This record gives sequence, C-alpha cells and structure tokens, in this order.
Amino acid sequence: MRDRSMSPIVLGALAGLLVLAAGTVRAHPGKFTIVGMGTSPDLLTLRGAEVVRQADIILLDEPEDRNAWAALIGSKEVWFCGRRSAAFYGSDPGQMNDPAAREEAVREARVREVIVQRIRRAVESGKKVAALKWGDPMMFENTYYLEMLPQGFPSEVVPGVGSFQAASAALKMSPCYGGDTNSVILTATDWPGRSDCNEELMGHRTTMVFYAMHLDYPRLFEQLGRHYPPDTPVAVVTHAGDRSRERVIRSTVARFLAEVSYAALPPEETLLLVGKFLEAGQARRTPPALE
Repeated sequence: MRDRSMSPIVLGALAGLLVLAAGTVRAHPGKFTIVGMGTSPDLLTLRGAEVVRQADIILLDEPEDRNAWAALIGSKEVWFCGRRSAAFYGSDPGQMNDPAAREEAVREARVREVIVQRIRRAVESGKKVAALKWGDPMMFENTYYLEMLPQGFPSEVVPGVGSFQAASAALKMSPCYGGDTNSVILTATDWPGRSDCNEELMGHRTTMVFYAMHLDYPRLFEQLGRHYPPDTPVAVVTHAGDRSRERVIRSTVARFLAEVSYAALPPEETLLLVGKFLEAGQARRTPPALE
C-alpha cells in the first residue's frame, strides 16, 4: 500500500523534472540577431551587449570590425560578409547588358545565399548568431538576411545609437525643430532608378540629413542653392559619438563649397545636416491669427 500511495508523488516529481529539463532546453534555442553596436563602442546598449555575450557565432562586415569590438567578441567563432554583398540585391542578372555588372550580380547573389544558409544551419542546430552593425542596423546597413530567411525564423533586431542621433547630440540641436517645420528627411546620394530624388525632396525646405557615402558635394550644393536661402545653416559631423574623434564643421548653403575641405571628409563617417533647426532651436513661429 505504501508503494502505491507514493507513486503519484514520485510521478509528480518526475514530471516536474521533465518540465524543468524541457524548460532548460527551450531557454537556450538557436536565434539570429542583428545588433546595432552604436557609433562608438561605448554607445552599445545593455541589451546589445547581452546578446553579444550570449552569442556562439559573430557575423561581421569587415575584418577591422573585429578590432573595434575585440573585448566583447573574445574567442568566439567569427564569420565575415562584406557590405558589398548587398550589391544588385533584387536585380535579375539575366536582364543586365553590362557583362561586368552581370558577373558581380551573380557573384554577390552567391555570397548572400551562402551566408544565409550558414546562418540557417547554425540556428537550426541550436546556436545563437549575432550580426554586429555599426550605429543602428536599420539605417543603410545590410539586413537582407532577414528577408532571405524563412518566414517565422527565430530572429531579432536590437537597435543601436545611430549616426543621426549621435550627430544631433553633437550639435546639441534637435533636427525636428525648424521654426515652422518639424519633419526630417534622412537620405543619401541619388542612384539610378531611384524615384525620390534629392532635389525633389529639397522642395519641402525642411531639415535634410545626408549620409555622405558617395556624395557629390558640388552637385548637391548646386541643387540646395536652388531651393534653400543662401544663409541656410549647414553642419557636418564626422565620427559622431566618438569622444576622441568627433568633429563639427559649420557653414551655410552659399559658403560651404568654398569654406569646407569636403574632399577630405571620411565618406563612411560623415553626416551632412541642412536646415533652420541649427539656429531656430525649439522656438515655434506663432500663426498670425493666434498672435
């Protein structure tokens, strides 16, 4: 009788252990995470740091990135997939007339396929893969992995402090406040096939922020001069958020090309900000009817 009376207890204990064991397994599933590392290593968020700490495999754009985050990466396994891997993403190589472009499109498509399959196999085997991105990953960074992975694949994006936020902090002025405007246009150089061309966007005369990769400064300021008053303030911020290298250069639409050595600006580490917000501050213009 005693053995029988104890069996529910024993079974209950065993069931509890099984639940705990299952919970332990489920607590460490494979996952792919894209992590915004901030514009400087000391701007990494607590959540981002925790994801990197728990990761089994680190995915980087370039080998030099390993040095920037060496203390966090440690001896973890590291993969590389360069920024150029996004070239011709969404294009059909078979429709390209230029042999060189077609060859590159085929090559980079293969690079994308290989890295996505590696991510998939690693995560399905229970490993955690973290792709580390400078600034915020959702601003002009490679995130095509998420689109190529199966729907419902275990993944997450951890936002970071991007160069737009860091540059605004360096200027100590909010781009949202332009006196009679409160919108901000984040953009980059025009490219073939793009419909929202920069000169059309300039017609709004609101705050514009240009990510400077491949930016043609003379052409851009010729366009700005047709839409913004000559004395419209302009600011360049390089290495935004980096306490030792951050630099701010101020000018105007009319004087920029003559005053600023724009050819020497680091293309991957520069933001150009244009607009009244640089002087207006948070003061709002009162409509005449309300005065």
